[in-house]
Amino acid sequence: MQKELIDKASEIIRLIEENEKAIEELSKYAESGMTLYAKVEYPHSVGYCFPQSIDFEDWETRLMIHQKKQRVNALKVQLERL
Repeated sequence: MQKELIDKASEIIRLIEENEKAIEELSKYAESGMTLYAKVEYPHSVGYCFPQSIDFEDWETRLMIHQKKQRVNALKVQLERL
């Protein structure tokens, strides 16, 4: 039981850190107008990923940041309940 609790807490902390990093990167994107790149795997080239630029409108970026912040808050509440 103790190990399961520690593992669950570690997973929540990892998710919080990942989401906070995403907020940071999305904020940089929103402020500077930089281009985001995603790894895209094409069905005809098995196992190969190619970077592809993604342009978001301002409202889309703000929405993603807002959703990530909500996710971080929910994870913190979940961590406190453990």
